[in-house]
Amino acid sequence: MKTRSSEDPLLPTWALAATAFGALIVTVGAVTPPGAALAGGLQRFLSFYAGVFTLLTMTTAVVTGVLASERVLLRIHHRVLFQGVHRAASVLAVTFVVAHLLVKVLGGVAAPVNVVVPGVDPVGLGTLAFQLMLVVAATGVLRARFARRARPWVWRSLHSVAYLAWPVGIAHGLTAGRAPANWVVLGYVLCMGAVALAVLTRLAVSTRPRRIGHAGEGLTPAPARPAASRAETPVPEPRATVGDPRGTRVAR
Repeated sequence: MKTRSSEDPLLPTWALAATAFGALIVTVGAVTPPGAALAGGLQRFLSFYAGVFTLLTMTTAVVTGVLASERVLLRIHHRVLFQGVHRAASVLAVTFVVAHLLVKVLGGVAAPVNVVVPGVDPVGLGTLAFQLMLVVAATGVLRARFARRARPWVWRSLHSVAYLAWPVGIAHGLTAGRAPANWVVLGYVLCMGAVALAVLTRLAVSTRPRRIGHAGEGLTPAPARPAASRAETPVPEPRATVGDPRGTRVAR
């Protein structure tokens, strides 16, 4: 089985080709009346739910990212699985937030300047969260370059911006636009609980004292061999002798 390298592209070539083909189909279909109606329905759907999908995928990315390098509770194949889910959720989160921005701008809800100029108002918080997500995504793609330059601490510092992008996105979702429904608020609470549980688990495992064994500890000593008895002591074989003219025998 082929192992994925960190230098491989984040998305395979077929996925990029499928995305481009889908965008072409949507563009051509929007020209026809049925396609325009379908595109309008898709735009309304994304206007309501793209932000929700962004929240869910971003929360999944944060939770799996926090737990992906945990070495006490998770085995290596579990960590590999978590890393794969983390990458996939990150890509989906960026995709949904871009769709969220596009439908808001095309629908006249937000101005194009709101995409690039952050602020402290609800819309500006969304812009700040989007820009922080771009930093996280860029560092994820360029992780191998940081590793080759022996500066992993730089990568960790930049990639940790996700811990700031996520709560800023939460604040944007709860304050921007229409008042959230009860089920939306419950979804936000569950997402915050999942991230809090993941962080607490990681901290508890990281601060847990590790027992360091001494060299040879845990090895069963070999049983002592009993002392050989006299009867078991090997007797040397007699050496050949020759006769002596004086009546004695002398060894050769």
